[in-house]
Amino acid sequence: MGTNNSKRSNSRLIIAGALFITSIAASFLISFLSHTGSQYWTLTRPLPQGAKIESGDIAVVTATLDKGLRGYISASQSVVGSLIQRSMHAGELLRSDAISNKPGRQVIESLSLLIRTADIPSSTSPGDLVTLYQIHDARNGEEIEPPTTILSGVFIRDIERKSANFGSDLSITISLERDDVATVLAATSSGRIVVVPSHG
Repeated sequence: MGTNNSKRSNSRLIIAGALFITSIAASFLISFLSHTGSQYWTLTRPLPQGAKIESGDIAVVTATLDKGLRGYISASQSVVGSLIQRSMHAGELLRSDAISNKPGRQVIESLSLLIRTADIPSSTSPGDLVTLYQIHDARNGEEIEPPTTILSGVFIRDIERKSANFGSDLSITISLERDDVATVLAATSSGRIVVVPSHG
């Protein structure tokens, strides 16, 4: 009787040990599989066409891509200083056909503007393309001037909505060609700027 109990105890011990070893092996296997794949560059924030990639604009991610997907840039390649060929959103993997090392004709500048919270849709987010309008409010019986289109295809780089908690204005950062900076600044000297999302 004692021998049978001893055999059962030993069997249970062996089974328990085997299960423990199996669980450890499975966890290592899962960890290994989760870290397989190749490392690629991805954007940490949206960038407009013509922007120069800076070190803070990119990060390394590990991804397993289908064999048919080609052209994505390995993290072993240097992309800092390259120019974006088309507007891209945060989180996009960089492709070789989306960047260029040739000097661009257009020089892209960043410009910060204060906008009334009522003059920009709440759905507008970084990466959107918008049109800027200038509006003059009628005062002291003056004639109402029609809205003026300032610039179309403006890239929204950042929106600081937290500042709106302390007043009626919020700060936006736009990216535009250097030649258009003076036009936008001139429009801010009178009236107010209204942001209208571009669709299509």
